Amino acid sequence: MQRRPLLAVGRGNGVTQPLWTATAAPGPALSALSGVVDTDILIVGGGIAGMATALHLGERGLRVALVEAGQPGDGATGQSGGLVAPDYIRHSPETARALFGAEAGERLTGMIGGSGRHVFDLIDRLGIACDARRDGFYTPAHTEALADNQREYAAQWRARGHDVAFIDGDEARRLFGADRYCGALRFAEGGSLNPLAYVRGLATAAEQAGARLFANSPVRALERRSDGWTCRTPGGTIRAARVVLAANGGNAALHPAMRRTTLPLHVFQFATAPLDPAQREAILPAGGGFTDKLPYLFTARIDGHGHLVSAFPASFMVSGNARLYREARRRLAQHFAVLPAAEIAFLWRGLARVNTSFLPEIYDLGDGAIAIQACNGRGIATNSVLGAEVAAFLATGDEAALSVQPRSPAPIRFHAAAALLPKLLMSIAYLSN
Repeated sequence: MQRRPLLAVGRGNGVTQPLWTATAAPGPALSALSGVVDTDILIVGGGIAGMATALHLGERGLRVALVEAGQPGDGATGQSGGLVAPDYIRHSPETARALFGAEAGERLTGMIGGSGRHVFDLIDRLGIACDARRDGFYTPAHTEALADNQREYAAQWRARGHDVAFIDGDEARRLFGADRYCGALRFAEGGSLNPLAYVRGLATAAEQAGARLFANSPVRALERRSDGWTCRTPGGTIRAARVVLAANGGNAALHPAMRRTTLPLHVFQFATAPLDPAQREAILPAGGGFTDKLPYLFTARIDGHGHLVSAFPASFMVSGNARLYREARRRLAQHFAVLPAAEIAFLWRGLARVNTSFLPEIYDLGDGAIAIQACNGRGIATNSVLGAEVAAFLATGDEAALSVQPRSPAPIRFHAAAALLPKLLMSIAYLSN
């Protein structure tokens, strides 16, 4: 792998740009929207959901235009940890079946379980250079009760043809280099990647497929007219028959029905300086990455440059640059004995959007408009699949193409107070950690 020079880093002095800006190849040079553009389908949002939808629509021969307020990946995509996690957050195959019924539940499980394979197969097909690592994703168990549940979950996944296994405590400790867990689920088709490089690769492929992409073009107005939709940016106008909102939390400002439908989960992502050989041999020696199930969650994986990438949730208990760096070092030392005082090279703010179901959603907004809301900390995998499925649905009109059945959005009750809840819960979790 060719090494690229890294940008100047924080080294304890302040919040930095994401690691990915230092290691991703440049994306396509996109112009801002100017003049008037007529198209079949308008997509708002240049993250994974938007770019994947644009790519697959272009490959199907439809006229598609995409507008992004900044550059591709500037939002949640480029701030994420880059894990490809083909699993549920709060559900299992059986609970999904009970919730949605046999047909819809199994379709959703098939999409979730196959999402990792979809991502890596797409990367291979398009030749995207994004440090793709198809080496497994783990969800460690911190209690014996959870370990027992995970044994059952593994059986449920395997019964449906997915390569999912439960590993016991001794094997988990060997594979992670951490002794805090008593077992783990292993999703063999998961892994990790550079999310900024990935979305830039999708943008390049979408342009080559005929999609028209416009950067630095924030939406000033999105209006329904008798003959379709009109989108106005500072430099131009797009007229389209249909609209796909793929701006994550930004969807709320684009359509009134999307207001108060998600809650913010603020996190601090961070990356160490490249590990030395002894540290690399001790931590995740077989590769892969993991996110545990503790309320004050911990996650870890290693990129192609040897940086250990991790995160901790934002709380009211940790603020100020010095404390942020101390917390990053504390969390690493808590899990990995070979990192008693790690050098933190990058530390940046991230933002996931969660809904009350912790499941991906496609919202039918009426009048030919739909919205993709699929983050919940699993956006890389699920948004990649939903982009392909939404494109198939728009091209054919067949809702059977969708693993997530469209529904009308519903605002979260007492949203203003609920929006503070994740940070409050993380503060309580911090105190008990």
